[in-house]
Amino acid sequence: MNPNQQETRNQKQETLFILLFVFLLPTLSFAQDNRPNILFIMADDHAVNAMANGNSVLAPYAHTDRIEEIGDEGMHFANAFVTNSICTPSRATILTGQYSHKNDVYILGEPLNQEQPTVATILSDAGYETAVYGKWHLLTDPVGFDDYKVLRVQGRYHDPSFNVKGEDEDVVFEGHTTDVITDMTLDFLKERDDDEPFMLMTHYKAAHDPWDAPQRFHSLYQNQHIAEPVNLLDTYENRSEAAKRTGLKFEKLNQGTYPHHHPESLGRDALRKHVYQQYIKDYLRCIAGINEGVGRILDYLRESGLDENTIVIYTSDQGHFLGEHGFFSKRFIYEESIRIPLVIRMPGAQTAPGTVNSELITHADFAPTMLDMAGITPPPSMQGRSFKPMLLDQTIDDWRTSFYYRYWQHLLHREVAAHYGIRTHRYKLIYYHGQPLGKTDYESTEPEWELFDLEADALEMRNVYHDPSYQEVVASLKQDLLRHKQELGDTDDMYPEMVEINRESW
Repeated sequence: MNPNQQETRNQKQETLFILLFVFLLPTLSFAQDNRPNILFIMADDHAVNAMANGNSVLAPYAHTDRIEEIGDEGMHFANAFVTNSICTPSRATILTGQYSHKNDVYILGEPLNQEQPTVATILSDAGYETAVYGKWHLLTDPVGFDDYKVLRVQGRYHDPSFNVKGEDEDVVFEGHTTDVITDMTLDFLKERDDDEPFMLMTHYKAAHDPWDAPQRFHSLYQNQHIAEPVNLLDTYENRSEAAKRTGLKFEKLNQGTYPHHHPESLGRDALRKHVYQQYIKDYLRCIAGINEGVGRILDYLRESGLDENTIVIYTSDQGHFLGEHGFFSKRFIYEESIRIPLVIRMPGAQTAPGTVNSELITHADFAPTMLDMAGITPPPSMQGRSFKPMLLDQTIDDWRTSFYYRYWQHLLHREVAAHYGIRTHRYKLIYYHGQPLGKTDYESTEPEWELFDLEADALEMRNVYHDPSYQEVVASLKQDLLRHKQELGDTDDMYPEMVEINRESW
C-alpha cells in the first residue's frame, strides 16, 4: 500500500469514528435518560374503605375515580399494609425500607438520621432529579432532594407555611394545602431538567385531622345521610381489654383535634351516630380534594407526554378507622388501621390494565421497589423487597405469606396499648405485651392475646384465641411470629423487663 492509499484509508477511518461518535453518543445518552420517571403520591390517613371501587358501605360516597384511574390503567394491590400505623414512623419506613427498630424512628417526634441511605439519596446519587412537596413529618430536613417544600409537622390546611430548601425562613403559600401541593407538583413537572429522569414525592396533608377540605367541597354530602359501618356500635364482647379501654372512640373524640357539635344529653350510641355523620362527611370531602388534585396531575402527564415514561404510585402513609368498631384514627393492628390503598401505573408493565394483585405487600417494600424500577439493586440494609416483577406479570415463588407489625407509640401516648403481631392471608395474631419498656413512667398492663380468623370474621369481631379448635393455629402462628422477630432483629434483648412477662405469656 503506497503512502497516498494509507492516508486515504486513515482519513476514512477517522471519518467513520467521528460519525459513530456523533450518532452513537446521543443514543447512549438517551439510554441513560430513558430510565423511568417515578411519581410517588401519598395521602395522609386515606383508608381503603374510602375508595369507590371497594366493597365498604362508603364506596358509593367516595370520590376517588381519578385515583383509581391509576390502578385501572395499571395494577390494584388489594393487600397492601403498614408495619407501624402512625405518621412519622411510617414515613421513615417508606424512605428507608426498614422497620422502626432498624431506622430508629419508633414514634411521633423522632428524627430520621440524615446519614441513613434512603430511596431519595440513592436515586439522587444515581443521577435522578429529586424533589418532595407537602407533608414531611420527620424532625430533620429532607436529605437527598434537589428541591423541597415541606410542612412543619402537620402544617395548616389554609395558607400553609412551608420549609423551603435554600430559604432561611418559612414561606407562606396562599390557598388550601391540597391545592398548593398540587400546584408545586405541576410547577416541578413543567420546570424540571428534561435531560434527567426524576423522582418526585407529592405528600398531601389531607385527609389528616381536623379534616378541613377546600371551600368548594363544603356543600358535598350536605343534607345527606351517610351509611354507617355495621360495627359502629361495637361493645367489644370477647375482645381484648386493649380494645375496650382505648381512647379512639367517637364518644371521646377531642374537640381540640376535631371541632364538632353534639348535645350533652346523648347516650353512647346516639353520640357515636351523631359525631360519625359530621366526621365522615368532612373526611370524605378531604378525599375528594385529593382526588381532584391527582386528576390535575394525571391530565398534565398525559398532555405533556410524560405519562409514556413515568411510573405513577398512589398510596397512604397508613389506614384510618372510619367508624369501624366505633373508632377514629389508626394505631391498632386492626385491618382498617393497617391496610392502605396502593395503585401503580408502570409504562411497559406486562399485566392487563386493572389487574388486582393479592400478595401481601408492606410499605417497607416501597423503597426497594422504586430502586428496582430505576434499575438499581436495593442495598442489603433494606428489609423490604421489590415487588416490581409482579407488575411484569412474574411470580415471586418465595414471596411472604405473613408479615410482622409492631406499634410503639405507647411510649408517648396511651390511647392504644403496646402490641405486636403477624397477619397472614387468613389469620391475625396479636400480642398486647403491656410493657412500658423503660421509657415511660406508667404502670404495666396485663398481657393478652387476640386471634382473628379473617376468612370467617373479616370485621374482627370475635377473638378466637381461646377457642380449642384454633389451638394448632395459635401454636403455628406463634412460631411464625418468633421467626419474624428473629429475622428482622426485633428480639427485645434491649428490654429486660419483658423477659419474664413474655416467658409467662407465651
